[in-house]
Amino acid sequence: MEKINVYQLFAMIILFIIGSSTLFELGIEAKQDAWIAVIIGMLSSLILLWLFLFIQKQEPDKNLVQMFLHYFGPFFGYVFVILYSLYFMYESMRNFRDFGELTLMTFLPQTPIAIVMIIMVLLSLYAICKGTEVVFRIGEFILPGVLFFHLLLFVLYICSGIVHFDNLLPILENGFIFVVKKSFPDPFFFPFGHMVLFLMFWSNLNEEEKMIKTSIYAYFTSGILMMLHSLFNLAILGTTYSRISNIPMLSSVRIIQIADVFERFDALVILLIFAGLYIKATLWYLAAVLGLESIFKKDYRKLAIPVGAIIYAACFLEPNWITHIWLGIIIGDKFVNRTFMLILPLLLFVVMLIRKRINKKKVLLKI
Repeated sequence: MEKINVYQLFAMIILFIIGSSTLFELGIEAKQDAWIAVIIGMLSSLILLWLFLFIQKQEPDKNLVQMFLHYFGPFFGYVFVILYSLYFMYESMRNFRDFGELTLMTFLPQTPIAIVMIIMVLLSLYAICKGTEVVFRIGEFILPGVLFFHLLLFVLYICSGIVHFDNLLPILENGFIFVVKKSFPDPFFFPFGHMVLFLMFWSNLNEEEKMIKTSIYAYFTSGILMMLHSLFNLAILGTTYSRISNIPMLSSVRIIQIADVFERFDALVILLIFAGLYIKATLWYLAAVLGLESIFKKDYRKLAIPVGAIIYAACFLEPNWITHIWLGIIIGDKFVNRTFMLILPLLLFVVMLIRKRINKKKVLLKI
């Protein structure tokens, strides 16, 4: 089994959770309290993180699909493996499509989206064919630069004088319960619930005893970064414009102007978003081929090309960006998130507890 170290796990969790999250103003239904909704979503989604970590601790040497095969047998186990592999491919497709649409909206409006996405898929394919360890090394390499540029943006916001904290007032205008309600399903499920993916990779960690601490540190680091982005977007753009903007973070950056010299940092933001989308799409893609490896009993690298072809073809099922976003909300919020981040992991959790209790009784009877 290919091993990853603690720092690589830490880096990947941060890059993965941030991922495509900066494309949207999370919790905007809570209006000027959207940044509070992000905090509530992060804290409440700790329930899901605890569930995922507990499951992994029961079987430290197995990934998610191997656990389903072990606890549910060959028939039902294979059904769950296929479902999760399709889910991973679906999520990967969404990120590849996000990448293509973002490229057309910002840098290359005349370039066919098919060309943009095939380049992205091929880059991910190349990394996956090199192995899981290499994929995680990419995150290890780019994390310092990503964190530096995110912090640089916050400094530029403040120095340019475009931040108006009055836009955040009145705080909790509609009450705390209203904000709590608006933190579900997003950001509770998106992006924090996406930590379910790491059930496919925690078993690769070379220092098992540091898994929980590393995952929690990375989880809170990414959550704080997203909260700050939400807060600054609201303080700069106001609630109304943050709600209607295609990419609020990009709109905020375009207003930066310092001494009539430092301005137009669009490219910096696009690169940050590209890095996040690439990492997220690649990890979902890798998880899909690892899942199918358990069924076809072939090295996952050999499955990377056909899976990549399916993901690439699926990117064209949605005719435009509006449909892409709409389907993501309908399918994601109503079915996908609840099923694969809550219901199925909870089912696995319950079966684990039952099996554990049965085995304990058998041991006692033998004694």
